[in-house]
Amino acid sequence: MSKRQAVAEGRFYPSSKRKIFDQIREIESAARYPEADIRPENIYGAVLPHAGHIYSGPQTIPFFQLLRKQEKFPATFVIVHPNHTGQGLPLAVDDAHVWVNDVGEVPLDREFALEMGLSFDAKAHAREHSAEVIIPYLQYFLEDHPFSIVPVCMGNQGYDQAVLIAEKIHHAATRTGREIMVLASCDFSHFLPPEEGRKKDQYVVDEILARNPKGVEDAVSFHRVSVCGYGPIMALMRYAAQLNPGYLIRILARGNSGDVNPSPEVVDYISLILYQ
Repeated sequence: MSKRQAVAEGRFYPSSKRKIFDQIREIESAARYPEADIRPENIYGAVLPHAGHIYSGPQTIPFFQLLRKQEKFPATFVIVHPNHTGQGLPLAVDDAHVWVNDVGEVPLDREFALEMGLSFDAKAHAREHSAEVIIPYLQYFLEDHPFSIVPVCMGNQGYDQAVLIAEKIHHAATRTGREIMVLASCDFSHFLPPEEGRKKDQYVVDEILARNPKGVEDAVSFHRVSVCGYGPIMALMRYAAQLNPGYLIRILARGNSGDVNPSPEVVDYISLILYQ
């Protein structure tokens, strides 16, 4: 049984179960953002940051607080994420059987991944952090609820690839009957003054709220927005639209790295939920 060992542990998040959970608990207790006043009937997925927990944890946790209130949890989380390393195939599912960190082992849903029919490539995932950093939140908030993952790495984040991924996810969910949720891993504007970054991000956010996935790509290109994960966002939007063209969207939290470490140039983090 092949295992993928954590590569971001000790850098993006601590390196022991106690320290990982203590940090998440500390960020949660700070309650920077109020819990969302919604009661979703169905959660199709969420857009979540992938920075170090100390920086983007405040924007990530509100989604998991909302998820924790649900009486029903998905069996599988499909984590669609960018490729920072440039290694491996332009679109790839990891071929490991489990992902390992100091909290424990998380199984990959091989049956679901096979039904998706995408290429398997360990190289694309081996040094990539943008799916891995989300795993400890799942382990913390779903500690008593077994789950599996399917990491999908997008080196090519174009609209056509996003459409393909959405179709493959929907096909696999139909074929397997699996209860799933899609998590789109994404950081927004990078290393800009806070107000400039927020302005640029808004072009993309407006297209998300308008349920216009192609508009997301167009906004990123036209306004030169350094969104690291717009492909995963489009894939999630297309997937949600297949289930419910009138799906709802809510911004759960919005901030930047300067909230933790004041700086003239910051990285922006936004979490959103897509639901019914």
